[in-house]
Amino acid sequence: MRSLYVVSTPIGNLQDITLRAIDTLKSVDKIISEDTRITKRLLAKFEINTKTISYHKYNQKSKLPKILQELSYSNMALVSDAGTPAINDPGALLISEARKINTRIIPIPGPSAITSALSISGLNSDSFIHLGFLPNKKSKKQKTLLNAKNNTIPTLFFESPYRIEATINLIIEVMGDRNIIVCREMTKIHEEIYQGQASESLKIISTIKGEFTIIISPNTEKINNTL
Repeated sequence: MRSLYVVSTPIGNLQDITLRAIDTLKSVDKIISEDTRITKRLLAKFEINTKTISYHKYNQKSKLPKILQELSYSNMALVSDAGTPAINDPGALLISEARKINTRIIPIPGPSAITSALSISGLNSDSFIHLGFLPNKKSKKQKTLLNAKNNTIPTLFFESPYRIEATINLIIEVMGDRNIIVCREMTKIHEEIYQGQASESLKIISTIKGEFTIIISPNTEKINNTL
């Protein structure tokens, strides 16, 4: 039985790759990559010479038949640009279809923006809600935040630098001036972490760039009312 390895890669600092991930990427016949240019920088760092094939949200349906055919006689690894494939990244369709042809699916765990942010939040994260990337349209984003307003466990989502300021203002509008954790460029040289009221975060986010992971603290009023 041939195998598809789902390999987590660093979210920023390339030193965070695991030894098992390196060994896997060296040993497979081909690497299925969200962006081959980004993946090749990682491969060069660790002297990995395995061939790559692009597979992203714009070509996944057209590339799927060829990849499934190759999986019938070769072992392959699936990677995204950063973090764990199939979590807010392409991969779920391929994994589902590969399983149908009796491919063995093997996870190679590693870095994750989700667990990294929660680990430094200081919040009880025995359970949490992950929203992925919020909708671009304001009305849909507003509805998503409204649905999360009364969550009694941490709520986490990703946001781009181009929408972060508008999103923070919308949090204040919908939820009030809640405590939030803002993580920018985690594990990278310009990593910054802010924890405090949403309104205060606006003083810093307008001057910095990079991808954001946001955690909204639980609704303490809701918790207290249920005690």
